[in-house]
Amino acid sequence: MRLLALPQDWRYGVLELGQQICREEMPEKRRLRALENVRNVQRSNGTVQEKTKDCESEVENMAKFGINDILNAKTKAAGQQAQTDGYKEIYLSPYEVKAAQENTHQKLENIEELADSFLHVGQEQPTVLARVNGEYRIIDGHRRNAANILNLERGHKEYEKVLYRFMDMSEAMYELRLLAGNGYTQELTAYEKTRLVERTKAALIRAKEEDGLEIQGKMRDLVAAMINESSTNVARMDAINNNATPEIKEQLKEGNLGITAAYEAAKLDEDEQKEIAEKAAAGENVRAKEIAEKVAEKKAGDDYETPHPESITSLCYSCQKYKDCNVKTGTCQKCDQYINKAEAEKTDEQRYSEEQDAIDRQTKKKLQERADAEKMEHLPSEGNIEHKQHELKIVVSDYEDVISGKKSFELRKNDRGYKQGDSLKMLEFKDGKHTGRTIDADIIYMLEDYTGLTEGYCILGIRVTDYTGKVSETDTESGAVNI
Repeated sequence: MRLLALPQDWRYGVLELGQQICREEMPEKRRLRALENVRNVQRSNGTVQEKTKDCESEVENMAKFGINDILNAKTKAAGQQAQTDGYKEIYLSPYEVKAAQENTHQKLENIEELADSFLHVGQEQPTVLARVNGEYRIIDGHRRNAANILNLERGHKEYEKVLYRFMDMSEAMYELRLLAGNGYTQELTAYEKTRLVERTKAALIRAKEEDGLEIQGKMRDLVAAMINESSTNVARMDAINNNATPEIKEQLKEGNLGITAAYEAAKLDEDEQKEIAEKAAAGENVRAKEIAEKVAEKKAGDDYETPHPESITSLCYSCQKYKDCNVKTGTCQKCDQYINKAEAEKTDEQRYSEEQDAIDRQTKKKLQERADAEKMEHLPSEGNIEHKQHELKIVVSDYEDVISGKKSFELRKNDRGYKQGDSLKMLEFKDGKHTGRTIDADIIYMLEDYTGLTEGYCILGIRVTDYTGKVSETDTESGAVNI
């Protein structure tokens, strides 16, 4: 059984991959993009070092396919020797080798120059193949094979047999190895990346069914890691693949619609999508914001439901055999031939996602229950709470404002472990000396870790219980003191 493991802590595998990629030579734009992915992972997992040991086995399993294959693809862009561990050598005619039917957007350019270089210095990197059902298919080296064919057609008989490296694999695994890392190594258009998401998901599902490929974690996250994209963007591309009409996809392909516009359009019905596609095809500037506003208006209009009397909903309406059934009724409540249409027509991907969502919900629930239990265990009883008195220095102006009631709070650095219920002894200081005047107050409220507050500081809500010394005549006359 082949294993591609993405555990709950799958990000550690992505982190390792990203770090390796960032250390390699690659175009600056793509290197920075890979680095940003690493940073996103680090931000979402502040305990990477603490949990590394817990997921070592899972990361090791992931490396059997995901990391190695992405690194294979990466070397194409860096011009380095592809990793071919586990591959066998074979001499074949270039005509015996088949190119991939769809290879993202790689173009066969400058073949003549490459063929000439083979004649002068030889071919340093053999083309990498997959043998699928006895058929040799190119994984890496489409241009090299095309150059070999050209040299053969030029009359160079030494190219009748060429050295290749190959490995036996299934259709699904071939597709995965072909696609792995394309998001890192190629600058793709929005349409090409959307198509890459679709192909990668389909290949993963097929490998799961046909090869026993074990996939842990959410499919969306795995695809995002493989193609160097965020999970959010993968979800948007999913929506386009599943809900956008062919006309919308065509305009995305032609570059007349952006990815966001296509995503918003996919939320509308077919007629509305067709209208948007026609405008885009005609050269109109179709803005994503305008489409989103249209979606919002339509959604708001859907809030109203026409009242209807309570009635029996027939099983027939949700049955997969509804169209062919000759005994369907509007009041059927039980049928020995009933098949739930929605359940029966779910894709493997939908079933897998539902299973993973259920696992995630259950896991989250258990973790929350455990956290709540631990919190209750360590919750101090009221009888055990120890209240402290804290001595603070205050200036003359603050003394007057506190006892007059004008100032009912203190902004302080929380370096003393203030707690609600503690008391304060506030000593008035002038010119560096204690004047003898003091204020006793209780902390009746405490605010910390709040937006706008400097880290480490808190606001104490106070109530004066006693004070010593004279109040200024102004405050006394105003009657502001209320103790």
